[in-house]
Amino acid sequence: MSKEKKTNEEDIKIYEETVSIDRSRQKSRKIFVFYIVGLFCVALVLILVSYVMQAHANQQLEDLGAQLTQQTDAVKGAKAKADQMQETIDAMTSQLDESKKENEELKAKTEEQEKAIDALNQLWQLEQAYRMGEDSEALELIAAMDKAYTREILTDEKTEPLTGDAAKEYAEICSILDAEEE
Repeated sequence: MSKEKKTNEEDIKIYEETVSIDRSRQKSRKIFVFYIVGLFCVALVLILVSYVMQAHANQQLEDLGAQLTQQTDAVKGAKAKADQMQETIDAMTSQLDESKKENEELKAKTEEQEKAIDALNQLWQLEQAYRMGEDSEALELIAAMDKAYTREILTDEKTEPLTGDAAKEYAEICSILDAEEE
């Protein structure tokens, strides 16, 4: 019995050790399963975080793309406006140049007309002096007119400042006074 008891005790001990090992294995398995589940959850969380970050980055890229498109459109609009303004400036510059040319032409015509008016005024004074019999004053006026314009120009019926009948009249008075002087 003692041997039997010993064997029983040994069996019990072995059984208890086996049960203890099984329990520790079961416990290890539970810990291992829990560890695997934990790692899987962590991996899922990391994947989820990565997805959210990627979605956020894509949204930001889309927003930046839209902003860039708006800015590009604004720049194109500003460039078109600047081009239009440059065309307007060019057109206005050419109009200004034309106006300056016209102004110069008008100034030249005005000067010619002023010379013609002055010559006609002097011719009128000459006629008045001639009719009043003031030959010396008339000769002074002729000398002044000849000095200012030359007799050839004043007696030519087609050339300014005296044209047509005025040039004929001047030539007539000059020839009469020149004849009287001789």
